[in-house]
Amino acid sequence: MPPLPEEIEARPPSENTSPATVQSRPARGLQMKALVTAHTWELGLPAVVQDFTPGEVVLLLDDQIAAGTRVTVQLNTCSFPGEILYCSPRGSSYEAHVSFDDVDEMGLRRTPRFPVNLPARAFSISIDAPQECRIIDVSGEGLGIQLPAPLPIQSNIAVQSEGNIALGVVSHCRETSPGLFRAGVQLHHIVRKDLALEKAIAKSGWMNKLVARLGRKKAERPKGWS
Repeated sequence: MPPLPEEIEARPPSENTSPATVQSRPARGLQMKALVTAHTWELGLPAVVQDFTPGEVVLLLDDQIAAGTRVTVQLNTCSFPGEILYCSPRGSSYEAHVSFDDVDEMGLRRTPRFPVNLPARAFSISIDAPQECRIIDVSGEGLGIQLPAPLPIQSNIAVQSEGNIALGVVSHCRETSPGLFRAGVQLHHIVRKDLALEKAIAKSGWMNKLVARLGRKKAERPKGWS
């Protein structure tokens, strides 16, 4: 007689499946590069956004951060403050869960949609690499995007535009024409552009170019020049 379903559920995991085997499986994640900073640190810590849930973002780090540490997570020119909820080893790296402190009024309520046409990039666990897409409509609770490949319903997605990064869940996705799909995204969080961070990055890039140019000019001078 085959075992009953409740007997199967009560059985412990197979001894052949070791924790090391589970941890060795590749974790694709959202593949969004980030930088974690804190006011007491001299340097930021590089990270990769793996996933998120409402109120929480999951990062993969090379170093461990103590729980309770107040940090700022930078995503390109956008940033948000949060707190390390916990950080534990994951293979050769560390998985950190960071609270998403967007307690200000986000306006995420049912409102009419407004047509737009904005270039963006879509990051999702369900795709191998970020996809170029277009935001075609916006409302207080969601986005409509157009992209070249379908996305699974209820999959997490990050949509990065010039102004901000929207984190949400795919609510629907359908093919509108051959090789073109329309997806609806229900918003969870919006990471706003950090103007101070954008200026700092632009200034740093300008300084690096100037230093490189001066270095080349000095190397090209005849011998005996100072």
